[in-house]
Amino acid sequence: MAQVLYYTGQDVGLTSPAVLDDSGNVSTGSLAVVLTVTDPTGHTTTPATASVGSGVYTGVVSSVATSGVWLVRWTATGTNVGWAYEDQFTVRPLGVEQFVDLVSVKKHLNIRPADTTQDDELQSFILSAADLARDVCGPFLPEQHTEFFNGGVTTISPDWLPLASVQSCTEYYGLSGFALTEQALGTQMNAFAFTVDYQSGQITRRTFGGGPAQFAVGSKNVKLVYTAGRSGQIPFTVRLGALELIRHLWQQTQQGGRPKFGNAGMDGEAMGVSMGFALPDRVVELWAPFRRAPGIA
Repeated sequence: MAQVLYYTGQDVGLTSPAVLDDSGNVSTGSLAVVLTVTDPTGHTTTPATASVGSGVYTGVVSSVATSGVWLVRWTATGTNVGWAYEDQFTVRPLGVEQFVDLVSVKKHLNIRPADTTQDDELQSFILSAADLARDVCGPFLPEQHTEFFNGGVTTISPDWLPLASVQSCTEYYGLSGFALTEQALGTQMNAFAFTVDYQSGQITRRTFGGGPAQFAVGSKNVKLVYTAGRSGQIPFTVRLGALELIRHLWQQTQQGGRPKFGNAGMDGEAMGVSMGFALPDRVVELWAPFRRAPGIA
């Protein structure tokens, strides 16, 4: 069974569909088969191919090094054969925030630890739930961002919270940039200062004596480089919300004799009827204490 996600450094084995001739039959003649793989940067390679019979060919992309979507194209030429097929595979980036681990997810879904047949699919749900959790609550693992703000105001607020630290803040007057430094109230050494309220994430421009001042007037002329995150600490309610979101998403893929989880009631679901929301109310409620403030245009 082909994987849903691959990891950087992993060999990726590829298998073509059966090559068909011009009449739509499986080709049994001698063929020239080319496998072309394009990585996320646009670089192409042509791994060697080998026939495994019945018109099917295989190839291996060795030690994939770049995360993202890789494009795959098979072509075959021969007597009465002019055939092509395209596909793709995904390599996940390193250090992606997951919020919950596979073992915990399988326990939450009452899947036996020894049953590994669905691990790859479950991993994709774990990553999807983490994306939603990060969007609602902000990052938990530290991550760096660069944003530009309009000047002419005394306070700016970055989009990604909680704010862990500020690496640099620069305001531009035309072609000239002036670096500001974080200086606590009562310690202002010059007029190029700012203070940070780490509780709210607000950054206030300061001048001599700690008095408020305006950032240089302009459009997107204040550059802020900062780190957001909670040093990897995942509150239990956020973790439970992620598990419940995975259960909810997983349930929508289960058909026929597969087990159903939960019951009808909230979120508009009824027994045997698919729930209509990707993010159920109960998950939003669990994450509510940690929701990040909405962005301001």
